[in-house]
Amino acid sequence: MPAKNKHIALLLIGLLWTALAFGIEGRPKMRRACLNRLDSSLDLLWFKPKDNCGSFTHYSVYARDNNLASFQLIYYGTSYVSNNIQFKVPNLKNWEFYIVYAKLCNGTDSTFSDTILVDNTEPLNSELDSVSVDLLTQKTIIGWKNNLSPDVAGYFIYHVTGTNSVIYNTKSTTYLDNNISRDPTTAALQYSVAAYDSCNNTSLISIPHKTIWAQCSLDLCAKKITLTWSNYVGWPVDHYEIFVKTNSGNFVLAGSVVANINSFTYNFNQFGDNYCFLVRAFKSGEAVSSSSNLVCISSSAIVATKNSYVAKASVQNNAIELVLITNTNTSLKKLNIYKGENNQTPTLWQSINHSGGILSLFDANVNVHSKNYTYYFTTEGPCNLIFDTSQKAKTILLNVLMASPGDQSLNWNTYNDFIKGTSGQQILLSNTPNFNNSSPWNILLNASNSITTHQDYTSFSVQQDRICYCIRAIENNPFNPYNRKDSSYSNIECVTADPIVFFPDAIQINGYNTTFYPKGIFIDYDKSSLEIFNRWGQSIFKTNDVKTGWDGTCNGEFVVSDVYAYRSTIVGLNGKILTFDGTITVLK
Repeated sequence: MPAKNKHIALLLIGLLWTALAFGIEGRPKMRRACLNRLDSSLDLLWFKPKDNCGSFTHYSVYARDNNLASFQLIYYGTSYVSNNIQFKVPNLKNWEFYIVYAKLCNGTDSTFSDTILVDNTEPLNSELDSVSVDLLTQKTIIGWKNNLSPDVAGYFIYHVTGTNSVIYNTKSTTYLDNNISRDPTTAALQYSVAAYDSCNNTSLISIPHKTIWAQCSLDLCAKKITLTWSNYVGWPVDHYEIFVKTNSGNFVLAGSVVANINSFTYNFNQFGDNYCFLVRAFKSGEAVSSSSNLVCISSSAIVATKNSYVAKASVQNNAIELVLITNTNTSLKKLNIYKGENNQTPTLWQSINHSGGILSLFDANVNVHSKNYTYYFTTEGPCNLIFDTSQKAKTILLNVLMASPGDQSLNWNTYNDFIKGTSGQQILLSNTPNFNNSSPWNILLNASNSITTHQDYTSFSVQQDRICYCIRAIENNPFNPYNRKDSSYSNIECVTADPIVFFPDAIQINGYNTTFYPKGIFIDYDKSSLEIFNRWGQSIFKTNDVKTGWDGTCNGEFVVSDVYAYRSTIVGLNGKILTFDGTITVLK
């Protein structure tokens, strides 16, 4: 080396050592140049050198937009504390930058950075490992591997619908989507991921992955649960495995199906258990899987009725009132009611949809004065299951026979069909058949439940032309689970006395007794008749209005004083017909 060059080299080395020891130490180092292509704004960052002797005066940024152009001053700064700046560039070309710090401790020399190009390189593409429904939270959990690019600042998570919308960004490689509007238990959800670098350069959005959405239905009659699910989307599925948990037990493998099957039938043995299912898809050729949402169903939906009973079978007017009692809050669907006449075996009378509780109904297709009727019912649930059968209840049939007025014989069958038994009977007495069971009756006799006959000597009077009877059976006092006390009534039977009739033997025209008609009690005047004849057997008067009678006229003129004959047909209130013949004297 020539002596002059050697001298210059030693001088430069000395200046460098001086700068390192006392002036600006080292060179600035460019870190990042990020260009926002939407508004041409540039974000430039660098590592600044140390200023050991306080000789810094300013820094200058130089740039060019292609490698054939010369660098031009583009920014001038005087703040030593700065290590990044933002400014706009004239175009979106591939800009290159460096920075110069002034000055070194000698006050004349400056230090130059390296050059840096605008960062237009996005990270490598990231791909999802799987999207799955978290067993504990029942929310979607998303996973992927670390991106191997040297500059990765984080990841964008996309909810894929008609468009891709970023729902989160994270530095992690997993994400649990807790948003309440995205519920994987109600529909399959689709997600993608993309990596971004420190300049927000973003990789391509990954292939979307879609969760498995599982649903199930219950066939109680067949004792089976059918599980269906949507396909896992994102990678090829090798097979699906189905797991089941019974009540509070652990999940166990219930079965598996190949990739093109999306349903599974689970058979259970008994009602009353709760079953939870999940479906897991397995990726072909890799140990990667994805789980569905959890779906649960109970087989305790069938609750049988018990203690069903006929509260009463009672005659009311000319019909029979039935009150049927069943449990509430059961799986009851309908009642099958059976009916029989007298001693015949009951047959199905009608089926009524019913969900439980008290059911009152009336049977008008009966003849309560000549027959008694037996009823019972069964309760039916889903799948035509018969839950239970009530007791039989037979109505009371009362017969009354009058040997003579004031001598009536009663006989009936006892009512022994209350669910709690019969405490006793009452023989009820009234003078009208129009009373119903809720009307006040005179209690003729309180009797034990073993009595089935009674001889009554109640007599008739002018005010009481008929006597009506009814039997009332009374249930024992309530106790659980039968918290009612009912009564059952028989038919109402009435007896009426024969008509009692007498005829006057004379009338006096314009006198005191001017009208001839039959007098008495228990007469049905609307059905009776009267006819008058002269001594030659000619009919001179005839009427069905026997209560008005004959006033001694014929064709509007009074007859002569004489003896006349009469014939009268008297109908009693009990329907008995009596015929009377006699004479009547007419006086003037």
